[in-house]
Amino acid sequence: MTPETLARDIDQVLARDTSDGADFKHWTLARLVDHIEQVHHHYVEQRVPVLQQYLEKLCKVHGERHPELFEIRDEFNGCAAAMAVHMKKEELVLFPFIKLLEKALREGGAPPLPHFGTVNNPVRMMMEDHDAEGERFRRIEKLSWGYANPPDGCTTYSTAMHMLREFEEDLHKHIHLENNILFPRAVAMESAL
Repeated sequence: MTPETLARDIDQVLARDTSDGADFKHWTLARLVDHIEQVHHHYVEQRVPVLQQYLEKLCKVHGERHPELFEIRDEFNGCAAAMAVHMKKEELVLFPFIKLLEKALREGGAPPLPHFGTVNNPVRMMMEDHDAEGERFRRIEKLSWGYANPPDGCTTYSTAMHMLREFEEDLHKHIHLENNILFPRAVAMESAL
């Protein structure tokens, strides 16, 4: 990876709109779902291949002196695979249903009849996935000594650790929006219908 490419990647992360000051609790569920997909899901899809490339390179260059890098790489690859499936379930099943719930409540129509029984079922599954990924990143943080660059680490090493930390931070924001705002409101909305 060239220094120009690295600089561009870092600039993209820094320029990304995280809407930290937004009052998500007062957004419509459709707007919140769109935000989660456009900001957080998109971030995961864009960042995963870059991080995988960095971690592969670190394993090749530093793996002999830092065998923990192989575990970090494997943990991250596990996260990447799990998140790809998780996000598709949300985008294809749960989020469209939540939007239909909101539409039914807004228009006074009949609630949609999901094949999964109640919104509680997929919500519970998504929250279990969130817990698993949170635990996975606790292991990655421990293996990397808090995303530290060792004394013999290069710029690539430092950048990879920085990107892993940012990935975890984005994951926490993503999970917060779903677990603490979107999901409870969807469950309450279904109950109201």
